[in-house]
Amino acid sequence: MTKDLILRYFHNKCSKSEIIEVEHWLANLKDDGSDDLLLKEILNSIQLGKNEIQAREAFKKFEHTVTEHQRERFSKKQKITRKIGLWYRYAAAILLFPLIVACFYFYTETNNPKEWVEEYVPYGQNKMIYLPDSTKLWLNAGTKLIYPKQFNHSIRQVYVAGEVYAEVQKDKNRPFVVSAGEVSVQVLGTKFNLKSYSEDSQIVVSLLEGAIQMNTNYNGSIKSRILKPGEVVKFEKSTGRINSSEFIPAIRKQWYQGQSFYFIDETLEEIAISLERYFDVRINIENEALKTEVYYSVFINNESLEEILSALNINGKMTISRKANTIYIK
Repeated sequence: MTKDLILRYFHNKCSKSEIIEVEHWLANLKDDGSDDLLLKEILNSIQLGKNEIQAREAFKKFEHTVTEHQRERFSKKQKITRKIGLWYRYAAAILLFPLIVACFYFYTETNNPKEWVEEYVPYGQNKMIYLPDSTKLWLNAGTKLIYPKQFNHSIRQVYVAGEVYAEVQKDKNRPFVVSAGEVSVQVLGTKFNLKSYSEDSQIVVSLLEGAIQMNTNYNGSIKSRILKPGEVVKFEKSTGRINSSEFIPAIRKQWYQGQSFYFIDETLEEIAISLERYFDVRINIENEALKTEVYYSVFINNESLEEILSALNINGKMTISRKANTIYIK
């Protein structure tokens, strides 16, 4: 957990997914003293001024909201009592009532036994996953997914590194949130695709049906955008720039339905990375100028790797050779 993220949380500047991340950390403070030191450092950096009296009064009000039943349950476990005591001290000093109550609720939620499930799809494969709420996720090659075995009563949140196509089960009382690095996508029920590999320069979200809210975080600057069906939004990790384009959902073939690639305004280097994942090969581009060549190409007829590379080389500028599992382009 970073100091910057926690400070933004206490100043009410976090996205919903970041709030959940910080509150999960608060609810599971370590006993080795490292978390205590970090909280003390943050406390010392926050200037309370006139708000100190208000904060302490709010804390007294918060204490009255804890029922005797909850107090008894906490008193049964020394470790939890110590943690709650620590929690109280910092909450009294720096939090106002609404945020305290929210965090306390999160504490009680997260301290119930909860099992997390982790899925990873190797290169050259893809996989379909059913989530606890019957949402269906298709994971593309090289994708990692982490999700709870059971969702709680307020939110359905999963964490993705890679590419996922989602058909989200509708639940108006529990938004579905996909967190993927600098981007999170929030929905109630819809169909969308999210591509967010750590090695890629951009995160791409495509909406096929329904509506989604895409939240981006670039150097602490948080922006939200509502997508409409048929819209593709690309977030550049290095600059925070957002670009959008459109497609026709009815005629777009999804990658999980069969071999298909949509390389729209992508460089040869970006295309090579996608092909490496799907075909489980290594592609070396030996000419720096070739890496930045931009392509607009669509392959939806189960073309082989050789056919795709041949089509990309329609102008004959490249020399393509293969040795074992490695392809050389120059």
